[in-house]
Amino acid sequence: MYFKQIECFVQLAETFNFNTTAKLLYISQPAVSQQIKTLESEFGFKLFIRNKRNVELTPAGVSFYTDMKDVLTKTNIAISKAKNYAMNYKTNLSICYEGTLFEQEMMPEILSYYRINYPDIHFYIKHADYKESKKSIIDQKSDIIFTVQENIQSYSEISYCQLLKSTFVCVIPKDHMFAKKTFIGIEDLKNETLILLDPIKCPPEMARVQNKIQRLCPDAPILFCDSEIICTTMMKGNMGIAFMPSFVAPTDRYYLTIPLDITEMVSYGAAWNKSNKKKEISDFIKVATYIFGKHLV
Repeated sequence: MYFKQIECFVQLAETFNFNTTAKLLYISQPAVSQQIKTLESEFGFKLFIRNKRNVELTPAGVSFYTDMKDVLTKTNIAISKAKNYAMNYKTNLSICYEGTLFEQEMMPEILSYYRINYPDIHFYIKHADYKESKKSIIDQKSDIIFTVQENIQSYSEISYCQLLKSTFVCVIPKDHMFAKKTFIGIEDLKNETLILLDPIKCPPEMARVQNKIQRLCPDAPILFCDSEIICTTMMKGNMGIAFMPSFVAPTDRYYLTIPLDITEMVSYGAAWNKSNKKKEISDFIKVATYIFGKHLV
C-alpha cells in the first residue's frame, strides 16, 4: 500500500467519479482504476461497488475511508512540515488557540510582529477548544496555548503569563430596553431569553457564572450554542441576549455591551510547559505582552 494509492482512494471516495478524480490528481482515468484495483487486490476485499452509472463505497470502503482521510491529512501536514524544515528555519513554534473573534483580531498582529523580528522560526498554528489546548500543552504537543487562567492553574508543570483581566458583560441589541442601563443585575435577566455556551465546552469561569444565572433566573428561556461566534450569529437573529467576558464581546454597530453586576472576573493569557526550554517561547510571550499592552492602554 503506497501513499498515492491512498490519495487516489480518498479522492474517489469523495467524488465517486473516476474522471473527476483523475483530473484532481493530474493522472489518467485508467491510472485511477489501476490504483484502486491494486489496493483491492492487496487487501483481498472490495472498496467500491461500480457499474456503468454509479460508484459507491462498500461497507468496508466506508470504514477504510473514515480512517484514511485523517491519516492522509496528517501525512500531508507532516510532508509540509518536513519541507519547511528543509528550508532555512532554525526551529519551530506550535501555537494553539480557540479562534474567538477577539483572537482572530489579535493573533495576526502578534504573528506578524514576531515574524519580522524572528524570521527564521517556522509556525504551526492550531485551533482547539479549551480542553484540547490544555491537553496539548501538558503532552507538549503545543509550545504555547492562549487560554483562561483557571483552565490550567491547577497544573504545577504549566507556566502562565496574564495578558488581560476581564469583567463579564451583557451583550444586547442597541434598541433593547436595557440600552440605557449602566449595569445589568442578574435579576434583570429573569424574563429574557438567554444565549449560553454549551457547559461541556465552556471554560470553568464561564460555566460557574452561567450556573449562577440559571439558578437565580429559573424561568428564563435558555438557548445553548457551541461558540462565541455562533452566539453572535444567534444574537443577530434576535434569538436572545448573551453575556460573556468583555474582551470577546462583539464590537460591531449592532450591539451594546453593558457590565453585568457580578464580582467574577476572567484572567486570559498565554501558557507553556515548564519543561519546554525553547528560548523562542519567552521571545513570543514578550511579543504577545507588547501587542496586548498596545491595545489595552
